[in-house]
Amino acid sequence: MVVALVSCGSKVKVPPEPLARADELKRDKVVEPDTDATVSGVPVAPAPTPEPAKPETVPGTGAMFELKNDGDGDLVFTTTKGWQPVLFAYTGKPPKAKTVFLFETACTAACDAGDNVCPACPAPKNKKEEVAMAKKETAASGKSLRVPWDQKVVAYQKAPGGKKCKCFTKADPTPDSYTIKACGLRASKVAGKPSKAVCTETTVALPLQAGQVVSLSFK
Repeated sequence: MVVALVSCGSKVKVPPEPLARADELKRDKVVEPDTDATVSGVPVAPAPTPEPAKPETVPGTGAMFELKNDGDGDLVFTTTKGWQPVLFAYTGKPPKAKTVFLFETACTAACDAGDNVCPACPAPKNKKEEVAMAKKETAASGKSLRVPWDQKVVAYQKAPGGKKCKCFTKADPTPDSYTIKACGLRASKVAGKPSKAVCTETTVALPLQAGQVVSLSFK
């Protein structure tokens, strides 16, 4: 407390209140919240918005079908006649579905192959030769097979020139929603017990992106 002594007739000047100490101002200061989130007073940038997942691709203009064995036991695909009987597509819904061939059948030729439009392929003479000539692809449990596709659909017609065989032509698929279906055999673990036929399918829009990979999972 300050006491001021003055004489008669003197004017008294009252000094202003002393300024608050700097540390008191610092202690009592109200900090306005920033527009960004803060941690211990330090601004933190907002988390970036995740980008939507993009389909897997491989180099090239074609596409790839991945047959994934997500089940127990080997998965066997019989390819003696090529991939056409194993992997195909259709539009619409059964029983009015329309089948679309993605691959040509083995031992057939393109219609513009000239003299080679009807290839000669040896046929097995007996069961032993049939087994020896058979072809197959196997995916172990947890593994997968990748089948390249040139993004063309295959159509068969009578060979030109009166030749007694069928030949194929290729064209771009009509843009639409297609069901891709694949079938194989789940190998039996018991001797003498036949393998079990298994199929799976997925729906995609054709044509695909260049290099796109379409996965089909066998449980």
